[in-house]
Amino acid sequence: MRRRATPPRTKLLIGVLAVGVAAIALCLNRDLNGDLYLLLFSGRYVAHHGPVGYDPFPTIEHGREWLNQQWLSEVGFYGADRVVGTTGITVLYALLLGVPLALLLAAIRGKGTIAMVAVAALYVPGILAIIHPRAAGLTLLLFSILVVVILAGWGPGRVSGGRSASLLALLALPALFALWANLHGGFIAGLLLVGLVAAGLAIDRRRGLSVAPPEAIVLLGIGGLLGAVAVTFATPLGPDIWSYIASFRNSALKLASTEWEPATHSLPAVGYLVAAAAVAGWTWWSAPRPRGVMPALVALGFLAFAAASMRNLIFVAPAVALCIACAAPDRLAAPSRLVVGVAAAGVATAFIIYGLLGVPNAHRVGNPAIQFAIDHPPERGRIVAYAGPSSYMLWRAPDTPVVIDGWLEHFTEEELRANFGLLHGSRRDPTPYVNRLDAGAVVAYIPKAIERLERHGFVAKVRGPYGTYLVRKRDARG
Repeated sequence: MRRRATPPRTKLLIGVLAVGVAAIALCLNRDLNGDLYLLLFSGRYVAHHGPVGYDPFPTIEHGREWLNQQWLSEVGFYGADRVVGTTGITVLYALLLGVPLALLLAAIRGKGTIAMVAVAALYVPGILAIIHPRAAGLTLLLFSILVVVILAGWGPGRVSGGRSASLLALLALPALFALWANLHGGFIAGLLLVGLVAAGLAIDRRRGLSVAPPEAIVLLGIGGLLGAVAVTFATPLGPDIWSYIASFRNSALKLASTEWEPATHSLPAVGYLVAAAAVAGWTWWSAPRPRGVMPALVALGFLAFAAASMRNLIFVAPAVALCIACAAPDRLAAPSRLVVGVAAAGVATAFIIYGLLGVPNAHRVGNPAIQFAIDHPPERGRIVAYAGPSSYMLWRAPDTPVVIDGWLEHFTEEELRANFGLLHGSRRDPTPYVNRLDAGAVVAYIPKAIERLERHGFVAKVRGPYGTYLVRKRDARG
């Protein structure tokens, strides 16, 4: 049976919504934050020296084992900076965030306007955590591609002679995971998706639902296993890539960012998960009986995955899109001119707002205190700062002695607790932390931390709205 041609207005709506996401990303990305500079200074080193297994930067972990899993992303960002600069990177990255939505909407284009708008509405809040340029944006793209591959090989819309489609999709899985493993650690979500789909299809088959033939389910399981093998052996890390993944169990990471916290710690995140659950639940419940387990299992699995850590919210909208593609009835009517017109007007408004706001800059991570620290490092000891400013310093001056950089998972729990203990002013007498880190200077902005440092041997050299640069008295210069 030939598939019905997609109406032109449906294609137009998909394009408008995808471009709209790019416009929103441009408006919300107001800072060139530390994640970008982490990619740039690491990418510069890898581009000139190749992947190495030791920390080559002047941090407290200098010379020790460095599990640089996302080296390919770093090289890509560094190469892009040399061609289009940091402003160009922000534009390219905004477009990158729009592409996954276009893929997802194309996959559910036959399910109707409401379904596409619902997925787009869920997609935008999910990307807020990665709105600034970072390697996780590539994970969102690859995860969405994986959704499309699974639907092509094992979804209800696969072409006649489903075995050939499954075989082609099987060949794509290890290649996709091999690339993914060199770009970002989010491939874990991809393996989870393959496992949930395979388990769901197997359950449905056992229930007598002919969702997929047994050989197709076996092929999907084989594809998942080949993907895991590719992840393990297709990177410079080899099997040590799993040690890198295990490093995220470091409980001190929560001191640096809320993205490692459970979504239950954030009321907006809980509201988002409830909304996503409502969309997925209504879609599944509205499906004709007997209802397949697989779509519900995928949706529940990724809602739980996101609830465990807010950094996983980016996977919710793609998972819901897969649920819609497999459970929602076909609705082939084209969107109305009004819907397309309203969406286009919203996109135009977002671009106008971006024009008024202007391009992002590094005023936070590259503030006057940081600039002074680059030009006047301590005579002895290291500079204690947040990960973003530390990464900025290493990008601008690679020999700057810092305690940490943006590779937070690279540092021990004790090192992170000492670093952020000084920055947060968590101890009345910060001397033990100072000695633990050999801190010669600190860039802090919390008044309590600044006050306690000044009481225990530090002198403020530069004060500003985004940071105060303090130097130990033994190193203070006039």
